[in-house]
Amino acid sequence: MKKFPKQYSLVILGLLCSLLPLLPTQASASATVKASLPYFSIQMNGQNMDIAHSKYPFLVYKDITYLPMTWTNFQTLGIEYNWSDTDGLQIWSNRNFPPSIHQTVLEQDLTTKRNANSYAVQVADVSITMNQIEINNRTEPYPFLTYQDVTYMPLTWRFVHDLLKIDIQWSDKDGLSLVGGQNAIYSIIGDDERSLYFYSLLNADPAKSMLKMDKSDYQLQWKNYKEQEQFIKGLSTTPHPLAGQPVELVRKDRDLYYGELKVYTLTDADVWEAADWGAPVHTYKAFAAGDQRVILSINLTLPLAVIGPNYGSTYTFLIQNGHVTRLEDFNQKIDRVIPNPDGTVWIASDRLPSRNNYIGGSARVGLLDQEGTLHMVNGLLHESDVIALGITNLSLPNPASQDGSLYIVLNGISNTDYTPQDTAGLYTLNTKLETKRLSDYVFGDYYLDKNRDIFIKHRNNTIENLSTGEIRTWFDYELAQMK
Repeated sequence: MKKFPKQYSLVILGLLCSLLPLLPTQASASATVKASLPYFSIQMNGQNMDIAHSKYPFLVYKDITYLPMTWTNFQTLGIEYNWSDTDGLQIWSNRNFPPSIHQTVLEQDLTTKRNANSYAVQVADVSITMNQIEINNRTEPYPFLTYQDVTYMPLTWRFVHDLLKIDIQWSDKDGLSLVGGQNAIYSIIGDDERSLYFYSLLNADPAKSMLKMDKSDYQLQWKNYKEQEQFIKGLSTTPHPLAGQPVELVRKDRDLYYGELKVYTLTDADVWEAADWGAPVHTYKAFAAGDQRVILSINLTLPLAVIGPNYGSTYTFLIQNGHVTRLEDFNQKIDRVIPNPDGTVWIASDRLPSRNNYIGGSARVGLLDQEGTLHMVNGLLHESDVIALGITNLSLPNPASQDGSLYIVLNGISNTDYTPQDTAGLYTLNTKLETKRLSDYVFGDYYLDKNRDIFIKHRNNTIENLSTGEIRTWFDYELAQMK
């Protein structure tokens, strides 16, 4: 396990480029420049690199570290590549699921001869794309290089961190550290008073189906499949008080009634029956929304065989003082309806999973005021997704604080044209619809636990407690060897 401080220098260092001890025909060289061996230590996934005896050593050019793009280095860091005469060198972060698990330490390609301190290297003259973004090597301030017919990639923050999702840290004491391709710790299942629980991608071994992490000292324990099932079952023994209750509606012809109130008239599309599968399946759920108010959710799902989730059609209504108002902005599953002390009510939906990722724009938050007007936070903040933390945590009684404030995460994507904007980060949102930015956005899964501490499950088996600033990283081979 590796422990990193909360703050560290972001040194512009260059990571990995592609390999190929077959590059004389793949990349013609242009200008010759001088590079040197690093004067500092380098670690890759916790292993000290023997720079002095490496067959393809790390190099430094213009004060930037360069990674030799060998097969071993790419596999270790979870990077894919392809070479062709027409498309040149193409590099991707890992696209496969489940990803590879590195259960053994990196085997370095070493020689008995000690490396020289400096080398003549060439600026690569080849078409390069990284995650489908074209890299113009002729204008790059830190270009890709070639040495011994191997391509070298500059370890800049943009290439390493932003595009390839490799974690890079620097300290004066330990030098440069690269962490990539570590995937054994998967998503957070839930928590209790003392521990966080994670799915494992080492679950081919039934004894390593779930990881339990102590929140105070970060000690890990493996839990088997039976223990995982028991834990998950224990999370849902009783319905969550803010998650609504199933109710029955009365259908008269095409009209649906909640008590004596007509709520909705089914359209032709709502009653269409698939020839092989039959009529839509109706489910109804009611959420308490404060004094004399109810949020009613109607879901109609055709029982069709589809690839990916089948969410059907959802219609949401406010019932207040004997009147029914349709809430057009919540045409999807609601996770929580949260009455606040000042009489307002939060309505929140988490991101909906798609076949490969999540449906953009599906994380929504709205505030219902005392008069019954719905104010959509997505629209007010011009954000595609507003992720309210804690709304799917079954162990957390109320995601809102005592004054009704929520923690929200913004991805910084416009809700109008889906372009990036400088708004990504963690915020508080109060019932006056005022926001306060707490931190910039980091790539990972945010989780509000039952004690209202915020954890982030980063890539590369890294867990951060935002409340304490503690960050811990484990390597796949450590977890595979742990009993």
